[in-house]
Amino acid sequence: MRSNKIDKAMRTLHASDDLYDRVLAESRQNAARARIKPGRLALRSIPVAIAAGIAVIALGGVTVSAISNSEFFANAFAPRGENGSDQASWVVPGGGDGTHEIPVKQEYRVIASEDVVDGLENEVENVGIKFEGLGLTMTVREMLADENGCGMVRFSLDCPDGLHLATEYGGPNEIVFDYSSENRFSTIRMECTNGIGLNSYSYYDAGTLTDTHLDGTMYFSPIGEIHRADGQTIGAASVLQGVKWCISGSMDATVASEAFKPSALVETREFSDQQAGISCYLSPFSIWFANHDADYRSLKLNLSDGAAWTVFEDARLNPDGVNVANTYVQSGIESRGSVWVLSGLVDPQGVLSITGIELNGSSTTERTYLPTN
Repeated sequence: MRSNKIDKAMRTLHASDDLYDRVLAESRQNAARARIKPGRLALRSIPVAIAAGIAVIALGGVTVSAISNSEFFANAFAPRGENGSDQASWVVPGGGDGTHEIPVKQEYRVIASEDVVDGLENEVENVGIKFEGLGLTMTVREMLADENGCGMVRFSLDCPDGLHLATEYGGPNEIVFDYSSENRFSTIRMECTNGIGLNSYSYYDAGTLTDTHLDGTMYFSPIGEIHRADGQTIGAASVLQGVKWCISGSMDATVASEAFKPSALVETREFSDQQAGISCYLSPFSIWFANHDADYRSLKLNLSDGAAWTVFEDARLNPDGVNVANTYVQSGIESRGSVWVLSGLVDPQGVLSITGIELNGSSTTERTYLPTN
């Protein structure tokens, strides 16, 4: 699944500021900055089912798989439902002034072992970086990245004086530090060594969380107005040059790790709307659109087994009246695009088509993307 080729020119659709974008932004930002309690449920991880020596889970109908001896996949894609439930639900403030609550949900399912994405467990690279900053020790263990410039990292945090997490804020199990505490650190993040920014969100494994230690997963994507003259994939080219991790605190103090260069990237599969000549690129854990500025309120992957997985959906289109957000990161790229890191794995070869729906008042416009190879 690896490829050193990063010559796919990526241009993406315009990211609007309507309801769905508020859901993604407000549910995934550090709500502590605004000191607003979103009132989400207290959540914890549930065990991954083991079948025929393989740990396999799924989110919202999409296969999520992991070889049982792979801590990386078993934890990076573990469900976060409360008390072992098959979904996580919470609310975020909306309406501009925070007086309107927006319901959000993610779904989880256990599936059969034969749906493992072939070979993906062999693509994880050992990082082995340990560094200290502002009293916090971060150990970066493994990393997986794709041609969309997206990926995930397994790591641990230690602080003998306490991690001081504000667990009442953010999304399910999101790592948000208590800004009101006296700890010297306030954020952990990831960036490219060439200065290109990455949008990263981190989540802890509930079973490992203590006052002084946690294990977790950082999910990342490219972000911002990034212009390249070489026509290469913006995020992937930067990630392949090298990445580093940062611990930041008050007074703009930041300590960065040494650089790590991935040896290769997980390939994407191209899908195209033949009528409009619009393309998007799907990896097992991210999707990026090109040449398109549509404001999708619903995005679904139609699978070869007849099921469909909703990547995201506006409450106005959802039959249950809730916002589905089966993503960990959503970022604006360039002036016309967005990229999503999915909250579950999917085999791109098992996706028959991708359906996007725009919402304009009471009317909808639907586009269908078919694989080009």
